[in-house]
This record gives sequence, structure tokens and C-alpha cells, in this order.
Amino acid sequence: MSVSTALPTRRSTRTAGDMFLRFQLDSQTSAVVPMLQTQEAIVIPAGRVSVIPNLPSPVLGLFNRRSSLLWLVDLPEILGLEPIDRHAHSYDVVLLKVGQTPLAVAVRSIQGVVRFVQDEIKSPIGSFNPAFTPYLRGWILQEQELVLVLDPEAIINSKVLNS
Repeated sequence: MSVSTALPTRRSTRTAGDMFLRFQLDSQTSAVVPMLQTQEAIVIPAGRVSVIPNLPSPVLGLFNRRSSLLWLVDLPEILGLEPIDRHAHSYDVVLLKVGQTPLAVAVRSIQGVVRFVQDEIKSPIGSFNPAFTPYLRGWILQEQELVLVLDPEAIINSKVLNS
């Protein structure tokens, strides 16, 4: 008997599916982004962010990370939720990268990595405010909680950031 036939064919739910970074957008809203489009999750002191005047309100400023200047934007504000506290001592930041375009987004708190199968993602159409849906791939139910599945490419290309 070969070794491969002796192994169970069913994969554990802990290791099945694609990896996503989970974070809080506000006290009631959790979201995920694909790890394939996530470079890292970090906490940066607010003093490292240089505020630039006359930019759209979701843009918190610029900061230097590994010899690169990155824009830091308030993801909850882009999505129409309560903005991040601009007087905070530090920011929880997710570094996204789509193609060659990087973007740092501030979130309420980073919760870690989760896995789920792409087939579990439900359509956002008709489920959410139409202004919110351009940034969503959909939603999933995890541990009895609705979790938004965000589209990093749509966030990077948002009208707010590209006007």
C-alpha cells in the first residue's frame, strides 16, 4: 500500500482554503484582505506620519518604510465608516500591494490570519449600501460573525484617492 492512499483525503478546516488578513474597521465591522495582496501588518507611531496639506480627508499622510515612501490612508473613512482617531499615538497598518502599486491602510486593530475557501464568499450586491459595495468582493460568516471580504485593487483605485 502506498503512503498517499493511507493519508486521509479530507483536509482540516484549519489548513483548508486561502489565507486572509483579518482586522477591525470599527467596533462592529470585521474585514479581511487576501494575503496574496498583503505585504505586512505593522503598528507605526503617529509621529512617523508626515501630514500633507490639501489632500483628500482619508489621506493621513506619508511615512517611510524600508527606504520607500508610502501613503497612509484611513480605510474605515474610505468605506464610509467612522474615521480613525487622528490624535492616536500609533496606527495599526496593513501594507497592500496590487501589481507594483503599494498602499498603506490604517485600520482599528489587526486580528491575525484566517483561512476560508473562496466558494464561501457571498455576493455583496443587495446586502450592503451601494456606495460601499465597489470595495467588496463579498462577505463570509465566520464564528457567527459577518466578515467583509475587501478588494485591495478597488481600494487602491478608489476615486477618493485618485482624484
